[in-house]
Amino acid sequence: MSIVKYFNHGFQRDIGKLQFSEVPQVLKDILNDKDLIQFGGKNWTRAADDLKDIDIELRPMFVLCLFALVATDQCMQTYFKQYYAEWRAQTAYPKFGWTRFGLYNENPLKLLSVPEQLQQIDADKTCALMREFMGFYRTLVADYCHLHEPELSVDLFFSKLLQDDIFSVGEGQVVAAFKQAAPALIQGRTLDRSSSEGYLLAA
Repeated sequence: MSIVKYFNHGFQRDIGKLQFSEVPQVLKDILNDKDLIQFGGKNWTRAADDLKDIDIELRPMFVLCLFALVATDQCMQTYFKQYYAEWRAQTAYPKFGWTRFGLYNENPLKLLSVPEQLQQIDADKTCALMREFMGFYRTLVADYCHLHEPELSVDLFFSKLLQDDIFSVGEGQVVAAFKQAAPALIQGRTLDRSSSEGYLLAA
């Protein structure tokens, strides 16, 4: 099965199997997001519970698709605030993180590193999907921008994402494979990783 086919016909069902936790109403009001829910916990401590009902053969595609959505959400929130309300209205996907006195985003690369550490995914199979995933991810963002935010440059979006400080995370074979393949997300550009302007995990 291709990643595109899985995303269109299996992922939406599987994302509903995550172990969600409610966000306090006061935070929903502050963020103006009445349907906001979250999963994961700090350092994705609930990873095993989140993945237990996902077919083990589909988990590599599941974590890659989940990464794409979480990373896109956090990148929009951090660097493209003028488009974020529309993005949330169109998607309303759960937040990856936890709440205490506020809502804290967890590093999306932990969606790739933690399952490998816990042996919840086959790292070799996940890495083998990486080239296909890059094509899928770029197309996913490009299609969204074309339909909803045509003035948003896809290359600028991925430049901001790939220069963010989330990439200080370096644990595991899958994260390394992602970092190696990630420049393909930007067509015809060379990244200057020294020019990071922000941090996706900031609330």
